Amino acid sequence: MSKISEIIENKKHYDGITLVERMKECHTSAVSIAIIENFEICEAYAYGVKRRTTKEKVTSDTLFQAGSISKPVFAVAIMRLVERGTLDIDTDISEYLAGYDVPTYDNQKHKITLRQILSHHAGLNLHGFAGYQQGQKIPTVEQILTGVFPSNHLKLKLIKDPETGFQYSGGGYVLAQKIITDVCKLNFCDLMNDLVFSPLFMTHSTYSQPLPKNKFNKIAFGYNLHNLQLPGGYNIMPELSAAGLWTTPSDLARFGIEIMKALKSESTFLEKKTAELMTTKAYENSPYGVGFAVNQSKKGLIFGHGGSNLGYYSNMVFCPDEGSGIVVMQNSDIGMRIRDEVTNAFKEIYGW
Repeated sequence: MSKISEIIENKKHYDGITLVERMKECHTSAVSIAIIENFEICEAYAYGVKRRTTKEKVTSDTLFQAGSISKPVFAVAIMRLVERGTLDIDTDISEYLAGYDVPTYDNQKHKITLRQILSHHAGLNLHGFAGYQQGQKIPTVEQILTGVFPSNHLKLKLIKDPETGFQYSGGGYVLAQKIITDVCKLNFCDLMNDLVFSPLFMTHSTYSQPLPKNKFNKIAFGYNLHNLQLPGGYNIMPELSAAGLWTTPSDLARFGIEIMKALKSESTFLEKKTAELMTTKAYENSPYGVGFAVNQSKKGLIFGHGGSNLGYYSNMVFCPDEGSGIVVMQNSDIGMRIRDEVTNAFKEIYGW
């Protein structure tokens, strides 16, 4: 039995039923998985339909919203700019920002750095974002940061001193998004293509929000906790760096493989010291390095990230000591447990 068959068919992983049976139980229309062994994609699996109305089957090339997995992909782009000398992760971001100052809880100026932002230690608010339905007005980056209509959340603000504790902030990532576009004076999607997608052959990945019409038929529609299709198929996520990535498990597997290779000094894409910085806890007792969540397994270091946008759940995790990993993506809020069950099944099979 192949590893992917063991994951999807062994009933011990899903309380006595198979993965497909769990999907039916949880009204989850589509699941897509990529497995890595020895620094290569060894298996890819996709089951279900892109949308219930057409019954068109998903494939390994079907796009899902990646949610917060957007963050480490973006963080790698930042670190490539750091390697080029374009940015410094310990410089006060006020030197990079054009026409914007971060409001603070005490109305005093505080030094905030990219290292703090990318590891969630800057003391900023705005954990996550709900997105916008098709037809709604979509805010600009500046409106997102300032909380001005049509933004649907509070303004970004420093709520405690930087480096005084872990404070997850998707808003901080949007702030970093503004930084690289201000500094590079290029469109964000073009920057991500140049810095990450093109060199890693992530041909199915994009931060375009809303999606261009030529990609619409390639996506799995999202379904909410009430088992209803999201209007228009998905929510628009203009907070691109924090939650705007559309991608596939295989593209994210290629991304993870390259970071693992960099840790072994086998990459021309990213320097070993950069990969080590990103996968080492940035601060004592922190669950994050720069961009990645980091942890330990029986096989050594593991790093990755989870993701959840309305209608979508995903997870990716990689073990560089043995060059293995898994990426799982799904299109249902009801089946939120599925991504974790699939991930845990993989960890058990691989002895993590």
